[in-house]
Amino acid sequence: MKKLVLFAAFLLLIMAGCKQAPVNPVEGAWYLIYAKTVSNDTVTDSYPEMHQGSQVKMWSDNYWMFVGVNEKDTTVLNKFGGGSYTLDGVVYRETIEYHYLKDYVGKTLGMRIVVKNDTLMQVWPADSQGEVDKSNYFSEKYVRVK
Repeated sequence: MKKLVLFAAFLLLIMAGCKQAPVNPVEGAWYLIYAKTVSNDTVTDSYPEMHQGSQVKMWSDNYWMFVGVNEKDTTVLNKFGGGSYTLDGVVYRETIEYHYLKDYVGKTLGMRIVVKNDTLMQVWPADSQGEVDKSNYFSEKYVRVK
C-alpha cells in the first residue's frame, strides 16, 4: 500500500510538472491573403482585387511587426510597422512604436482578432468589448506561415 501511495504521489508530481502554459493564438508569422476597407457601407479598397503586393505580420509574446509591399498602378509603397500589444479573448490593443505612416506612431488601436485553425481575422476600429461598426471598418485576413 505504501508503494502505491508513493507511486501515485510521484505520478501526480510528474503530471503537475508537465502542465503547459496557455498558448498564445496569434504568436508566429502570418501571410496576408485578403484585406478590405468599408466606408459608409461601401467597399472602398480591397486586396488583391484593387492592388497587388504581399505582407507578413508577426507576433511574439508582447510584440508585433509587419512588413510588405503594395503596388497600385505605377506606385510602389514599402510598408512596415511594429510595437507592443495586449490580447484578452478577441479584444486586441496594438500600440504603434514605428510605422511607415508617421501619424500612426504613438497611437493605440483597438481591434477584434479571431483565430480559427490557421486563419486569423483582424478588424478595426473596435471598442473595449471588441465590437466593430459594420458600416465603417478595416479588415485583414491572414494564414499562418508554416
